[in-house]
Amino acid sequence: MHPDADDPGGTPAGDALVPSDANVPARPAGLLSALAARRDEGAPPAAVLAIRLDRFASACETLGPRRAAHLQALVQARIAALLPQGTVMHWVAASDLGAVTTLPAGCTDAGPIAARIAADLSRPFVLDGFELFISSSIGVATDHPDIPAERSMQQAFDAMLRIVRQGGDGLARADKPAAPPTAPLLAALPEALERGELSLQLQPRANFAGAHVSGYTVRLRWHSPALGRVAPQDFLPAVETLGLVGRIGAWLLDSVLPLMRGAEALAPLQFTLLASSAQLHRPEIVDALAQAIDTGGIAAERLCIELPAGAAPPDAGILERFADLRRLGVQLALGDFDDSPGSRLALKALRPDRVSLDVRRLGHGGARGGSPGLAERLHSACVMARRAGAAVCAKGVESRQQLEAVRAWGCHSVQGYLLAQPFPAAWLMQTHAAIQQRARELLAPAS
Repeated sequence: MHPDADDPGGTPAGDALVPSDANVPARPAGLLSALAARRDEGAPPAAVLAIRLDRFASACETLGPRRAAHLQALVQARIAALLPQGTVMHWVAASDLGAVTTLPAGCTDAGPIAARIAADLSRPFVLDGFELFISSSIGVATDHPDIPAERSMQQAFDAMLRIVRQGGDGLARADKPAAPPTAPLLAALPEALERGELSLQLQPRANFAGAHVSGYTVRLRWHSPALGRVAPQDFLPAVETLGLVGRIGAWLLDSVLPLMRGAEALAPLQFTLLASSAQLHRPEIVDALAQAIDTGGIAAERLCIELPAGAAPPDAGILERFADLRRLGVQLALGDFDDSPGSRLALKALRPDRVSLDVRRLGHGGARGGSPGLAERLHSACVMARRAGAAVCAKGVESRQQLEAVRAWGCHSVQGYLLAQPFPAAWLMQTHAAIQQRARELLAPAS
């Protein structure tokens, strides 16, 4: 089982604002306050900049605290001269400066602003009669009022860290993530499990009826010391290429079972495992699930296997094994469901308990966003699934407009950043209550 890329960078409740990296700054509360204030005032879109002065921390050891503080002031003044009045800047670490700034009228791309800053920072600084040259790593994200401010901030810092891990002295935009080089990824992945670099995260799903958290989707994460956080869409194909599907799938299952047993004290939660196309052709994976239910002391209905709607296995033997699991009580879901012929065939052949619609493509405008006709097609898919007796989950919900759109369609549940982003599985016992409270506030019908 494996995760999809539902949360690029995936991504508020219970998770760090920026990636868990030894060189990552602490939570920049002042910047978040600035974003929140802009939204309250109805201000135009803002750019979020995360700027690291490359190797600055090492240089400070030579400069001493007085000169280091003076250099920080020079850097901030040079950046401020390029940005409009009202820009908010905070040092969130000795080498890291964050900024929230207004975009020029008619501009929706913060890249040119960041490029001007990078060019200006490359000019020498004069300090006590000496010329100092520093380079910078800059990440840039464009804020949107309908997504959590934490996510905008995290996107900027994630983008900056991509440059840092490539050696620094560059610019990255959050809307254009770069995949890691293939050769180093393939070399590092086989030993990632033994080195403890793989971990599990959980993303909650909440039902409209009762406004309660009904389950969690289990997602696999890889944090490599050399490559940083590697996105699932980048390393999962390598898992299949290297023949690691069985090993990692078995580890994931062994890790999930005690988690499910511990969660029984919280609520009757269901845990969803995402199956890859390669796993569907490995009968031993299905057999391992059956054995885990038999010996693991868990209720079968608390486990759900989600398959991509476009990858329903044609093999009769595999379909029969899934039928055996469902007879045990395991539920089946179809992911990335839409009104395409492939989804229609999968719905008819597998008769899933649940389907999920990806509403991220709608953009932040809800039923009015996305490509022409997209909302109508997803609505049609929702109606089709309901008529077939399947529950419908809207995934990737990031704005209240999207939330109200899928509520109006008749979706049964939602998942996405508006509710909560994925968080480390080890935090479940401490985090569940906060997410449950968020679900009540978000999904409770208006009185």
